[in-house]
Amino acid sequence: MRFSVRGYMSSALLGALLVAQSLALLVPTIASGKGGVPPPSPGLPVLSSVSFTPAIVPGGSPATGTVKFGSVTDGAVVTLFNSNPAVVTVPTETVVSGGQSSGAFPVTTRSVTTTTVVTIMATAFGVNRMATITVTPATAPPVNDTVAIQQALWQAGILKIGATSNNPNAILSVYLTASNSFMFNLTNLGGGRFQMQRPWLDNPLSITVRSNFGGAATHSTVK
Repeated sequence: MRFSVRGYMSSALLGALLVAQSLALLVPTIASGKGGVPPPSPGLPVLSSVSFTPAIVPGGSPATGTVKFGSVTDGAVVTLFNSNPAVVTVPTETVVSGGQSSGAFPVTTRSVTTTTVVTIMATAFGVNRMATITVTPATAPPVNDTVAIQQALWQAGILKIGATSNNPNAILSVYLTASNSFMFNLTNLGGGRFQMQRPWLDNPLSITVRSNFGGAATHSTVK
């Protein structure tokens, strides 16, 4: 089951929603006569948190957002609302793959002259979670991470990619070098190691792995 509403939410609207949610906790439900709000529908995964690494970012530098569920999902779309898209950019939604309990999404920031706190709200299956990311005036240009490709092999219709980054919170994406077209993201194994094995009909010949923290590397897939 997937449900999403796309778009940005203004600071005022986001604040109003916060107030409404707080009031909902105080209003007794008609059915039970007890305080609180109805729980999520049985059987659906419950969104537990949204967070950012780093949570304090110099303007112009990237970050990684993470949404987490309390259990493994069969695949879930999480909608993201942004209180200040002029300062922080996030996708309107992110997907947690089936068999996973969390998913990452890229965050970009713009230069600011004063410290700015931006609220991001994540919504999935009727549950909302919020977190803030703080953007500070930058004192130096952003530094890219270092990406290295350890394995790039296509054989019998299977493409195997292994890579590393010196930033363990990076999101590494694979592109077809010839056309600069997106192929897929690598799975973060932890400790700066990333990997993915997928069916791929034709040998791409060359792939480029790019990080949301700026690093990149290219490697041939010819055996």
